[in-house]
Amino acid sequence: MSDEKRQLKRMADLLKSGATMLSDHCPECSSPLFKIHDEVWCPNCNKRVIIVKEGEPIPDLVGLTLLDDVKRIVLAKLQENTQQIKNERDPAKLQELGNLISTWLEVLERLKRIQKTSP
Repeated sequence: MSDEKRQLKRMADLLKSGATMLSDHCPECSSPLFKIHDEVWCPNCNKRVIIVKEGEPIPDLVGLTLLDDVKRIVLAKLQENTQQIKNERDPAKLQELGNLISTWLEVLERLKRIQKTSP
């Protein structure tokens, strides 16, 4: 499948899942931006985009980027631990993996709270 078809399919999937296509475009690739929950994303770059209107204060982009990086890492670890649980038989190892998953979920919840309170 060509890159263009893949991008169109991704956009169609976003619309089907309830995302809203915006009139704004990605500053990197010029693809239409989508609002997913309360965040703006570029489906082509697969990156979060911060829109700052003229006269508004610029948010702490370093902090937001760092939080997004932590979130991606935690989600990857959750997926990794979930895969490990599927094949594990040792009760001690299962408990350890369960504790790890619980910890990762707590971290995600904390990140969610931090992102809600950040400007």
